[in-house]
Amino acid sequence: MAEWSVLFMGPVGAGKTTAIHTLSDIEVVHTEARATDATRHLKATTTVSMDVGVLHLPGNDKLRLYGAPGQDRFDFMWDILLEQAKAAIVLVNHAAPHPERDLALYMRNIAERLGQRPLPLVVGVTHADRQPDRPLSIYDDCLIPPPHVPAHSRVPLLQLDARDRAQVRALLMAAVGLLEQSRTATA
Repeated sequence: MAEWSVLFMGPVGAGKTTAIHTLSDIEVVHTEARATDATRHLKATTTVSMDVGVLHLPGNDKLRLYGAPGQDRFDFMWDILLEQAKAAIVLVNHAAPHPERDLALYMRNIAERLGQRPLPLVVGVTHADRQPDRPLSIYDDCLIPPPHVPAHSRVPLLQLDARDRAQVRALLMAAVGLLEQSRTATA
């Protein structure tokens, strides 16, 4: 039986909490609080510590799903959660004013926090239906992995609806595939 932790990161409103609720086989433990800063213009509540869910896989394997808060003022949680993560998924809201800047910021922060520690990484683009004329190619410059990201030349990017279990699962399985690939390469 294998048990891995996968971390969902991204800006406020990208769909991290929704994705974890969509996948989890248990009731999600979440730390939602009423938004009191600029976030309140985007949504009523926000994650202030983390979300936690579990997805059971065949063969008694288990994925622990963690969601990091999207607000910069809670970024101390990123260090704690990244330390435990075996893979990471960065969600970006395609309908945000400058989603490519959001993704670049997260990619840079992850690289700085990890140092030389390898971590399989996948990017999920949500809310693309709200900006159908905006091409996904705006993220191309952000998908060049830092030197320590294992076994692939570009960070995989998938478009998804965070409410659709099959789409979120496909994103998660892409991350798990990279995790298994990196574990095989180091064994």
